[in-house]
This record gives sequence, structure tokens and C-alpha cells, in this order.
Amino acid sequence: MTHGNIPPDEPRVLSEAARKKKEIELLYLEEKNKEAFSLDDQMDIDEIFDVVKRSVKEVFKQERSGLGLAFSNLPWNVGALWEIWGNYIVMNEEIVEVMKKLTTSHKEFNSFVYMLLTHEYMHSLGYIDENTARHMTLLVAVSTYGMKHPAAIISMGDLWKIYPQIRELQGGRGDKIRFIKKFDSSATSYIA
Repeated sequence: MTHGNIPPDEPRVLSEAARKKKEIELLYLEEKNKEAFSLDDQMDIDEIFDVVKRSVKEVFKQERSGLGLAFSNLPWNVGALWEIWGNYIVMNEEIVEVMKKLTTSHKEFNSFVYMLLTHEYMHSLGYIDENTARHMTLLVAVSTYGMKHPAAIISMGDLWKIYPQIRELQGGRGDKIRFIKKFDSSATSYIA
């Protein structure tokens, strides 16, 4: 895979040798440990994020904890965002609700959420450039599930082309926000 769009000043980028080694050595993580990486069953967002964190840790040996989650009425063309050096991932609540109806299985919906969370989690790990975060999200999804899994397909494509109905949403201005209490709970070993 080439990285022609990655600027040389990107804070974190895998070397060509490390990238090739990972592509050759990795058996899909889901095949190694189905229970730890499966997106097949109904899951809440906290459970999906736990899978995201395990996937990224296995693939890139990087992690961070202490992130929060919020839902907002973001514009229709923004699936989620992470404010640089912030502690919250903000997901577009309208898109999430519409995707619950558009997807045909738990696996497909969970894969959509997995893609959004992985992308924003990569930003939170220091991959600030949008193209780099997209590429890293794809590498994580393919390494975890293989090319034919919905998580990889959604990560590889343009969400708005795969699900063109999203373009019809009105969207919002991001002026309403709802914080989620149960998120990144695997990072908390005590009752808050």
C-alpha cells in the first residue's frame, strides 16, 4: 500500500518495513480470538469501543484511555469528530439513528460504529492528518477482520456513497450535545 498523501511532518507514521511486516505476519485477529474481536452480535457503543481499543493495540501497539463520548446534532456530512487534544469523541446522533434503520444486521451496524470510533481514536493517538487517520482505520479493520468484512468495506469506501440516504439528512449545527456516561469503561477499574 502506498502513502502518497501522507505529509512528511505527520506526527506518527509507520515505516515502510514495519508496514510490510504487519501486512505479511498478521492473521486476522478475529480468526485468532473470535470472542475478543467479534462484531456479530448486538453490542452497545462501549463494547464496540473496547473492540476498537483491542484492535488498535494489537495492530499498532498503541493505546490511550480516558476518552469520553458524546452525541451531537452535527452537520449531515460529519459522521463523528475528535477535537484536537481533547478527551471526547463526538458522534453524529442523527446518522447513528439512521444507520440503525439502514443496516441489515447487528454486524453491519456495529461495523459502521467500529469504523467511526476507530477513525476518531486514531486521531486521539496523534494521527491528526485526515488521510492518515482514514488509512490507519482501514489497516486496523483489514488486519482485524480481512477485506470482506463490513468493517473493512465501510472503512475502505466513502460512507456517503455506500449509504447515499445519509445525504438526505438535514443535519444540525452541533449546538446540542448529550454526554454518554458508560464509555471507555474498560479503562476504569473502579466505580466512578
